[in-house]
Amino acid sequence: MGREWRRKGILALVCTALFWVDVPYRATFFDIPAQGSLAHLHAGWLFAVAMLYRDRASLAVCVVVAFASWASRVALFEGGGALVYAGGALSYALTYAGLRAAARWLTPSARQPFVFAARDLPGFALVGMLAYPIAVALFAGLYIEPYAGPVVAANEAAQVLFAKLFGVLIVSLPVIVFATHTTRGRSAGEDAVRVPWTLLLVGIGVPALALRVAPIDSAAVDAVLAAFTDYRLLVAALLVLAAKRCSLRFSMTALVLAEFLFVCALARNAGPKTLLDTALLLRFAIECVIALWLVLALLLYGYERDAAAQRHQRASLHDPLSDLPNLSALRRRCAIGALPPLGFVLLDRSESILAGLGLRAQATLSRWIADLLRDIGETYDIGTGHLVVLLHGDPHGDAATAAWDAVLRRLHGGEFLWLERPVRVLPYLGIAGEVDGEGFEVRMARASDAAMEARDRGELRPLHAGSRDAREALSTHGRSLQVSTNALARIRAGEIELYCQPLVALSGHAADSGAHGEILCRLQDEVGRLLLPEAFLRELQADRRMAELDLAVVRSLDRWLRRHDGARLPISRLGVNLAGQSLASLSFARDLLALVDDFALVPGALCFEVTETAAITHAGDAIGLLNALRERGCCIAIDDFGIGYQSFERLKQIPANVIKIDGSFVRNLVRDPRDLATVRAIVAIARAYGAETVAEWVEDEPTLVLLRELGVDWAQGFHLARPRPIDEVLLAPAGATASGEAH
Repeated sequence: MGREWRRKGILALVCTALFWVDVPYRATFFDIPAQGSLAHLHAGWLFAVAMLYRDRASLAVCVVVAFASWASRVALFEGGGALVYAGGALSYALTYAGLRAAARWLTPSARQPFVFAARDLPGFALVGMLAYPIAVALFAGLYIEPYAGPVVAANEAAQVLFAKLFGVLIVSLPVIVFATHTTRGRSAGEDAVRVPWTLLLVGIGVPALALRVAPIDSAAVDAVLAAFTDYRLLVAALLVLAAKRCSLRFSMTALVLAEFLFVCALARNAGPKTLLDTALLLRFAIECVIALWLVLALLLYGYERDAAAQRHQRASLHDPLSDLPNLSALRRRCAIGALPPLGFVLLDRSESILAGLGLRAQATLSRWIADLLRDIGETYDIGTGHLVVLLHGDPHGDAATAAWDAVLRRLHGGEFLWLERPVRVLPYLGIAGEVDGEGFEVRMARASDAAMEARDRGELRPLHAGSRDAREALSTHGRSLQVSTNALARIRAGEIELYCQPLVALSGHAADSGAHGEILCRLQDEVGRLLLPEAFLRELQADRRMAELDLAVVRSLDRWLRRHDGARLPISRLGVNLAGQSLASLSFARDLLALVDDFALVPGALCFEVTETAAITHAGDAIGLLNALRERGCCIAIDDFGIGYQSFERLKQIPANVIKIDGSFVRNLVRDPRDLATVRAIVAIARAYGAETVAEWVEDEPTLVLLRELGVDWAQGFHLARPRPIDEVLLAPAGATASGEAH
């Protein structure tokens, strides 16, 4: 509280000092000679205080002090009755109310810091240089008119009008601009705006004292001021140059000094032979306004241009969502000095977080990781759930090893909360250490390769990348991109090789005369070699192009059936796989349903297989599509059943006709009692839900026999049939076998 009132006391002291700074002149308004001050500097200070200090007390104290100073002057030099003092009190009260209203209109709320900008110039000029002086002049005329008559009141109002206008010109805008721009960055609640002593002392105090000390009839002073007025265009040009080249303190001080000397020169040259009239004062005021606007506009636009450039530079070096330093910032950092070791953090579930919780959650997760590792190293967000960590200092040997271990330990031990719910992250860390002659791109490639390898191996410790040359380090990414690009081009061109793997009936009720099989796909590389799914599926999944592959398989199957008159072929059921990405795509659902509605086979001969994991992950989207397919007569199969934790629960929601038992339970069925119990339970559950069962990965006769004893309906595996082209399977004589592998 004491500090606040001390500040208010200083503001009041400045107001009092400015009140007593006179710029004496003689003028004639309405044919009445007038003697007074050409600039009421305290009026400009009141306007500045109202704009800078949005609390009521600061302005109120200054207005009270200004009224007291005015009343003292009237009592000492002019005299007046109670009506004059009452009118003056009313005028200052109205001035206070008007300035408060202007401050609320021109400036933001008191809780926000205010920085004067170029866009504020028109509003401040309209209020400060026009509305404010006119209003105060009218207030003065109102309380003088009943006392002295209308002509004297008009004369007094004209004098007050110009005095207030020049006071605002000299003090208000330069002080506001200087105060707000030298204290920007401080919160509004602090004692953020300080009194600009340099502007007031050098710009007003020193020249006012010098003119007061100088003789009234000094020819030298008159010559200097006259020259200052005659060369005002040159002075304005120098002020513009100062605004561009010099500091804000110097340029604003020079502006206040120039405006003050202009007004002093005009007042000092007004004598018995050169009375100032309304036209002359108005012309001079307009010139001063233009000079002030030119200097301030140039200064403010320059500041805003520099600020925009800084914001652009910062934006180019920070991720727009997480606000962490990005890849460009990392590249710039690594260009300084020796290239440091890079730790590449791969978040395995970042795509699930993005798909399920949104961009804000992923950005918040990145910031959470950066805060978690703040004391260990700098964190850079390079997008899509990938982060790079640079250790603080220059750790080597055991210290570096301990630091990298601490990075992964904190990530595994931390708990990320989103909307007050914990979200578990699966971090993997790849480290690329120092290699002589290695560039940034190569080291980044080695670090990311190590992180991906750690994910593939399920490595819970930091994985250090091996030393490779540039060509080898970048080859993995190049090959991955080439495979994905080539596969996508083949898919879009419809160049898909269809394969089929038959299913063999194990129970009497499952057998019929038609063919049962699973449709699979192969692609060719650029030299015509056949690519198995494991050679391109991972890249397509990473690029989120699985929906295109699934649609291409269905279209290729439809074309093949139409070419071979599929309606006449002995086909009972063909299975087609749908990926999790496809289930989550609304456009895929629309296109697939359109294909089914005009398919070469009856819908009942189509069985769409979805993995249990995909069905669980995309349950909301999957159930709608699967229900629509089932309504059209298609069969639905759950592939890889049994590997999820919610298998039996999801059966209540997913409209499954067929359950395909995951091969990991079938392969060791004869030797592992636990697998035997699991398969027996799956068969029982399937029967309870009215679904058929298919056992995958049947690789020997004892397993086949045991599956038949357990009541499994169908078997699929290399022991029964290997993958073969669709022509060799569906066009072969009855009983011939074919082969295939699910994509």
